[in-house]
Amino acid sequence: MEQVRLCVYCGHLNNVGGGSRCRNCWLSLSAARILLRNEAEEISRQRRFRHLRIRIIRRSLLVMVILSLLAWLIIAQNNLASVIWPPNAASTDLNANTDVTSWSQFRNGVNNTGYVSDNSPTPDKILWTFKSSRPLVASPAVVRDRVFLSTEDGRTVALNRFTGEIIWEYVTGFPSSSTPAVSDSLVLSITRPGLITALETETGDLVWELDLEEPVLASPMIANGTLYVGSSDSHVYAIDVVTGNTRWSFDAGDWVTSAIAYSEGDLIITSQDHVVRVVDDRSGRQRMMYDTGRGRPSPGGAAITGDTAYLGSYGGRVWAINWREVTYPFERALLFWKTTFYIWGLSKDAPVQKGSVWSKNIGGDIPFAPALSDKAVYATNVKGKVVALDLLTGDEIWFQDLKTNITAPPTVAGDTLLIGSEFGTAHGLDVDTGGIKWTFETAGKITGSPIVSNGVLFITSHDGNLYALSDD
Repeated sequence: MEQVRLCVYCGHLNNVGGGSRCRNCWLSLSAARILLRNEAEEISRQRRFRHLRIRIIRRSLLVMVILSLLAWLIIAQNNLASVIWPPNAASTDLNANTDVTSWSQFRNGVNNTGYVSDNSPTPDKILWTFKSSRPLVASPAVVRDRVFLSTEDGRTVALNRFTGEIIWEYVTGFPSSSTPAVSDSLVLSITRPGLITALETETGDLVWELDLEEPVLASPMIANGTLYVGSSDSHVYAIDVVTGNTRWSFDAGDWVTSAIAYSEGDLIITSQDHVVRVVDDRSGRQRMMYDTGRGRPSPGGAAITGDTAYLGSYGGRVWAINWREVTYPFERALLFWKTTFYIWGLSKDAPVQKGSVWSKNIGGDIPFAPALSDKAVYATNVKGKVVALDLLTGDEIWFQDLKTNITAPPTVAGDTLLIGSEFGTAHGLDVDTGGIKWTFETAGKITGSPIVSNGVLFITSHDGNLYALSDD
């Protein structure tokens, strides 16, 4: 029977009397085996089958790696991880106190409107003061007959609303820049180093504590059994109110320095960057992004009414956006190129970002959330300008120049707009005209919004005092 040379490299059959190299792979036949043709064909067939199987396995593994990378990119880019692996639900539906006369958390409610229907008194009479050894930088919360305050000297205190006397105090030892969030059963406060404490409303006893281990300037917000707070590590944390366990966290792109706004299962998050984010409260999944432009961060947070969120930004612009919109993959990249083509003169019409309702430039920088009433949105810049804008159109209704630096977010108490300033003056403006109705002088800067509850005006000051004020 005919003999052949079997290439040890590729398994090809070569004639015995042929050349010194394999006709298939062109490698040397010096190590070739001389075999009978039928034996060599069987060995060659087995070798080809083995090589084919190895190639299939390798290519399958490569395809699996590529598909896994694509899946990871899709999940990461579209925040799908929390949908595929949803976080634990909140263990309760506990909310901050909602009595109409209460001011139970920062900006008085989850919508961050800074509004209460109670008319502000004219501050002719000091009912009482509470003195701290350090500046008081944040507003109090008021629920029923108690006033709750976090202090720079490391305490959370509950005061008698009528006398200012201490009912209880809890010592954390750390300063706080935040307003407590108060439910019927719990007082949630947070210190500047990031320690969250849950205290019993009646006694001040510790229920749980959680250390975020990152500095926090933002005030906490309670909605449907979850505490939401932003941190210096650029994350927003969703924490179960009852257990203190973290349900999820969300990367907001930069330091979150103000309270989160909430409406109908969605969170509106602003930070020190220029992107407003709308996030699902159950999963922490981002649904919408709105870009206010580089150099125009909106650190003060948003205020919500209906379908519209209102916010201010550096560069002096007030924004109204439809927070119910959805941002789809590659939509922002498409907007970038449309804008670029418009700038280059290749497109006649300027693109409009999805979610845009209106924007208005009032000048200066606006590091504060605006206040809302059913009539207008009230915004202030740091240089003392106060404006009232139409909720639907952004048209200016009135403006007032206080000729002093504004250092606290504005609030509305019935017919009065309340504003705190750098040199210790609280201003009460008529919400319809912008006229100054009254002023009240303290001996220190006012950085916490003046608030009204049960007909009493509360003002904190860097002079270390909490003032409870009323009509004469």
